[in-house]
Amino acid sequence: MSALFGLLLAARMQTAPNPTRPDDYRNEPGGTSSASLILDSTLTGGRVPVAILNGRLMALGDQIGPYRLIAVGAGWVILGAGSKRLRLVIGGSTNPSEEK
Repeated sequence: MSALFGLLLAARMQTAPNPTRPDDYRNEPGGTSSASLILDSTLTGGRVPVAILNGRLMALGDQIGPYRLIAVGAGWVILGAGSKRLRLVIGGSTNPSEEK
C-alpha cells in the first residue's frame, strides 16, 4: 500500500497528459470557474482518497481555484468555497448548491 501512495505522490509532482481528457479541454491558470472544473477520475480504495481534477492529482484539503476538495467518493467529489458546495461527477456537470 505504501508503494501505491509513493507512486501517487510521484505522479502528483509530474504533469502527464491525460488520455481521457476531451480534445477541447483548456487549462485556465489562475482562477478556476466552476464551469471549467472537470473530474477525470477518483481513487477511493486506499487509506487516502484522491481525485484527478483538470488533470491534477488532488488529496482531501487540496485547493483548486477558490475551491477546496472536501469529499471524494466512487466517481464523484465535493468541493467547497465558504458556504458554497459543488458536486462533480465523472462525465457529468457541475451542480452548485448552498450548504444549509
